[in-house]
Amino acid sequence: MGQALGIPDSGLLLQRDPVSVIDPNEPLDKLLRNKRFRQSFMAFADSCLAGESLHFYNEVHEHDKIPVDDPVRRIYMARHIIEKYVVPGAAMEVNISYRTRQEILTTTNLAHPDLFNNALNELMQLMKTNLAKDYWSSMFFIKFKEANMRSNGHELESMTGWNFSPRLSSVHGADDPFHQEHVLKGSGFDNHDLHTQ
Repeated sequence: MGQALGIPDSGLLLQRDPVSVIDPNEPLDKLLRNKRFRQSFMAFADSCLAGESLHFYNEVHEHDKIPVDDPVRRIYMARHIIEKYVVPGAAMEVNISYRTRQEILTTTNLAHPDLFNNALNELMQLMKTNLAKDYWSSMFFIKFKEANMRSNGHELESMTGWNFSPRLSSVHGADDPFHQEHVLKGSGFDNHDLHTQ
């Protein structure tokens, strides 16, 4: 939706986040600023049939990128979010309190910068309690860590020219402690002949 409104992909949700180590002790809202982490966490949430909270989070942050002095686009985006996530029975209805839902639905200012703040706070609390704990022990997090390590290795390689990939077969030639044994076997000697010399 943000692209349709001409919202630049900048600000909190960067197109290419620097590769960084993800610490599970960091606050979830801070971790979600990392695009790669957010995509992995969203895939996990979708697999648990609980992805609407993260999709709402994404769209609200897209909404927040629209300048306050552009009320037309802010209202258009707010209406889209309300129809998709807030209206009872919506396609991706989020689990927020009745009070917060009514605050959003009955507001007279759809361009207000804090329109979705209470809903985001409630959903962040739900995600911390229900999804985050399970995510850290899921295959999604393990795959995210592996991909993060691989991309970190590629970045080091492009910066230094060295290949830091964690291959088991990275020892070659004379550095290989078994190399001598292979050469000797091919030359007609065996280990017994070596010990007698």
